[in-house]
Amino acid sequence: MPSSKSTGSSSPAVRVVLIEDDPVYRQFVRQVLKKVDGVELIAECSTGTEGVEICRRERPEALLLDLVLPDQQGVDVVKTLRPELPDLIVMLMTAHPRSDLPRELLKLGVQGFADKTATSTDLAKTIRGVLAGGISYTSNAGLARPPLEPVISLPGNAENIKPEILTVREREIATLVAAAMSSKEVAAKLGLSTRTVEKHRANIYAKLGVRDVVGLTRWCIFHRMVL
Repeated sequence: MPSSKSTGSSSPAVRVVLIEDDPVYRQFVRQVLKKVDGVELIAECSTGTEGVEICRRERPEALLLDLVLPDQQGVDVVKTLRPELPDLIVMLMTAHPRSDLPRELLKLGVQGFADKTATSTDLAKTIRGVLAGGISYTSNAGLARPPLEPVISLPGNAENIKPEILTVREREIATLVAAAMSSKEVAAKLGLSTRTVEKHRANIYAKLGVRDVVGLTRWCIFHRMVL
């Protein structure tokens, strides 16, 4: 069922497709998306098969989908689309998280995961972070409580670089950045200037040999610094 909204912004809106079989939760997500600036919901459906067809036809910038669909698993939808749309931003949602999901989804290039018990405010925040280029894995149901095995692929020898290479402040900032917080938000939380946070981020990237937030987030998850 196509759907859209005008953002009123001069920059192009991020075109989003929603795949969710529960009509009530689909309506909930639709309302949340209206609170996120710069987003246009171009289509929504209830099955993975239809969702794949829509994405192939419309080629959206982002996809929000349920982990469990009537005809297939959400991860199977991602596996089908990833080779065809390598730059597609993907965020999965479920009411039944598993402890092994983070590493499985990261390997598939999934940028976000949200628990269906999240409030509209929390869900909107997660969506904003993911669409801004961050990685967010959150769950009110204890998604990552069991220990995660370090099977996430990292560039170069980053897996051999231990958290101790960073100062206490750098580890604190790295964790917050990996939680999809901007430098300005980190500065406000820690009582620092944005410029100081940016300097710390540059030092962190240099020490770890990563180039961006995605690389830093993978490293943080690998070392169990974030869930």
